[in-house]
Amino acid sequence: MSILRVSFDLSVPPPATAPAASAAAPASAAAPASAAAPESTAAAPNPGFNAVDSGSQMQSGEALLVQAYIAIWVLLFAFIVIAWRRTRRVEDKVAELEKAIEKAKSAVVPSTKRSASEPPAQSGKA
Repeated sequence: MSILRVSFDLSVPPPATAPAASAAAPASAAAPASAAAPESTAAAPNPGFNAVDSGSQMQSGEALLVQAYIAIWVLLFAFIVIAWRRTRRVEDKVAELEKAIEKAKSAVVPSTKRSASEPPAQSGKA
């Protein structure tokens, strides 16, 4: 994965100085306005942002989107597999406990010679 590098120049540019009034001012006033326009509208580079040429490190948005979707699907699939395995272990443990309960119910209680699931005999006469 590549990193887009951008540097910022936070220095404050010096204020633009107006041309000094001189004796040549009337001569420049006679000059057409189009001659002065290129000097005043010449775009100075923005001192607050300097883009760095990254060459071949640039990636398209589509590639990044596909990578993000792949990562999400892999994580989702891993979560489902882990949850399925844990559920399977719990189900196996429950089945084992149910077998142990059935085995305990069918065991004969030694003192009474009866099954543990049978109710105790009534000894009183009514």
